[in-house]
Amino acid sequence: MTLLSNFVRKSLKITGFLLFSTNVYANDICERFYKEPKITTDIKYGDVEYKSVSRFEISKFKNLKNPSATLGLTYADFSIGYDFGFEKYKIDDGVCAILSSINFSIGYKNLDVLIDDKYQEGTCEYNAIKEHEQGHIKIYRQELKYYGNLILDELKRIAGDVGPIFFDGPVSGKKIGNKIQKMVFESDNIKLLKLKLEDALMDKNQSYDNKEEYARVKGICKGW
Repeated sequence: MTLLSNFVRKSLKITGFLLFSTNVYANDICERFYKEPKITTDIKYGDVEYKSVSRFEISKFKNLKNPSATLGLTYADFSIGYDFGFEKYKIDDGVCAILSSINFSIGYKNLDVLIDDKYQEGTCEYNAIKEHEQGHIKIYRQELKYYGNLILDELKRIAGDVGPIFFDGPVSGKKIGNKIQKMVFESDNIKLLKLKLEDALMDKNQSYDNKEEYARVKGICKGW
């Protein structure tokens, strides 16, 4: 039985958008300058874009159960981005730098819905496929809301662990960025939460694409 849509497993990625870039050496002499950084967060649920494409374009996606007969498909890439500010204090032996603020932004830039261009916009078949895909959009956003907040809580903890940093030369900004990037990439908790999000999306989208849903959608339009 051909299903109308399939969730496509895409690699989850972390992308850092740095306002500054800095290097890092911790030193007790900088501890007196420490203050808790201001941390802000944002979840991006994605702008939905509907695109009419050829069946061939849809069939290019991996993990489709029946690529040649898939009529619609919804997909998104999850990413983590951040920007930050820091303060620096000159001391006799060098410079102390502290993370003063950081903003984490996670989620989807877009939710792309591909619909077979055999069905023109506004037709019964097009609207039936679109309505089905809106169920996938709901799943993407519900799971992001749940796991996204867990990920943001962990990112807040990571940011709080970035202590004062000592530099024995000029401060360019690059090493603080490298430290944050490393802490995020190497966090076992972040890796685990990303995996759980991915698995939840896979399981719930596949469960939604069942025979009963297929029959319901196909029954909307006469003669389909």
